[in-house]
Amino acid sequence: MYRLPMSEKPPLSDDEVYERIHAALLALGRDSAATVRGDTSLKAARKALTMLQLGLLAAIEKNIDTNAAIKDPDGPSTRQPYDPR
Repeated sequence: MYRLPMSEKPPLSDDEVYERIHAALLALGRDSAATVRGDTSLKAARKALTMLQLGLLAAIEKNIDTNAAIKDPDGPSTRQPYDPR
């Protein structure tokens, strides 16, 4: 099998997307962080990835194009990032 340039790679299937989300979840592992902010970030990432997986599975089973775990990925953020100024 030959490799295609990135611009010519076919889009990922739903199964491939699921596997990549799962790989990201496994990469985070179950370790805790040394700080509260690090630990909170790990917990939030695990929860977000799990919700994305479940939403994708539900969408696949229902044969719909929307993932209930995502409101609108292209829409504006409902919460502005913290600005210390």
